[in-house]
Amino acid sequence: MLVRLLYASRAVDTSAAAIEAILTQSRQHNPGCGITGILCYGGGVFLQAIEGGRSAVNDLYGHIQRDPRHKNVELLHYEEIAERRFG
Repeated sequence: MLVRLLYASRAVDTSAAAIEAILTQSRQHNPGCGITGILCYGGGVFLQAIEGGRSAVNDLYGHIQRDPRHKNVELLHYEEIAERRFG
């Protein structure tokens, strides 16, 4: 069962190095877990769509909620999907 999750959060550290570190970690971790998606950043706000198996997506979202680099994490949308849009 594939799902897509969309969330928004605020960056704690808005430096270019901090944002690049989050992007690098996502690129290294997500493919091995079967996760695809897109990460957008602007004005101190992240907007990310995450796709994959329900368990993998839920685990990643839980990690993001606990990640001290994010604050005010808000779930915007969650749905079952037949196919991926990203990756």
